[in-house]
Amino acid sequence: MAGGRSLLLAGVVVALAATAGAAWLHEIRPGSVAQPAAQTLNARAEKTQLPALTADEERFATALWAVHREATRSAVALSFAGITYQAEDRDARALARKIEPLVKFFHDAEMEVRAMSAPPSLSKTQVQYIDAMALYAGAAAEMLKFTEDGDSQRLGVAHGMDVRASEDMLRVGEVLWPGQYKPH
Repeated sequence: MAGGRSLLLAGVVVALAATAGAAWLHEIRPGSVAQPAAQTLNARAEKTQLPALTADEERFATALWAVHREATRSAVALSFAGITYQAEDRDARALARKIEPLVKFFHDAEMEVRAMSAPPSLSKTQVQYIDAMALYAGAAAEMLKFTEDGDSQRLGVAHGMDVRASEDMLRVGEVLWPGQYKPH
């Protein structure tokens, strides 16, 4: 037994020494991590700045921000509802209570953004945001259907829709509110 512990201790010491040696060699090697990091910062600094929004674009961005602020909160609530269900309570009725108002919110948000007047330069951005709201509404509806029929594949479908909607919202944000804090 004592020989086994000594052998284990020797193995741990050798593994630590090997790891420390590999790290040391990596750090002294020319062109280590510091150089690529500097290149990345320079590349970001050289990235062309987006032109300022026109007055019409700014009006649209401001109007959409009112929806976006709540849509972001609701998107997080949708994700957390699914996570809480999966990780903690497994209570389908509690999940349904959390999801029902979100289905309505995302549907209403889609209609509100659809009714906004976007300048021609932002028409694709508006469509992308409308699509994101529709995806979120669809994800919430799938989750709600899951609470009724128990088909767990619906949660996977909902998750996929949620991810695509989130990506669309981030892309719109890069156009209208560059530098905005991105929680995911």
